[in-house]
Amino acid sequence: MSSLPGLYCHTVKRLRFTPDGLIVLMARVGLGSFFVRAGLTKINSDFSLSDSALYLFREEYKVPLLPPEIAAYMATSTELILGSLLIIGLATRLSALGLLCMTAVIEIFIYPASWPDHLLWAAALVLILARGPGWLAADRGICKLMGHSCKSAAAHN
Repeated sequence: MSSLPGLYCHTVKRLRFTPDGLIVLMARVGLGSFFVRAGLTKINSDFSLSDSALYLFREEYKVPLLPPEIAAYMATSTELILGSLLIIGLATRLSALGLLCMTAVIEIFIYPASWPDHLLWAAALVLILARGPGWLAADRGICKLMGHSCKSAAAHN
């Protein structure tokens, strides 16, 4: 195993045993943190929407069919609430679906040229939707308390 190809093959074999639950946890915490931090940049210390956030929604983030003030409040609350829920693993799939919809709106209407970033976000969110919250999630604890098995692919790995 002293050769580089041998070391590579050995590493790949070991990585195949990485638990899905760990990968989902990393996706949840990483992406959830990203959205929470984005939401925090839009609020003041008294939790009111900042003037700069309102300015951005009036001048740059022109979401069709919504007045800028409503869009600003919706986006900020979505980032803060769903991002936080994603981190702790509560209503995980619902939170991931909401953030996936938000990602689609951002991609289609706001920053279509940023598709590589949005594709990365979407991939992590689809992973969470497909594999579930993983073994370190509030959803899993609630299921156990209620006597349900909550078996997902990520729950067992």
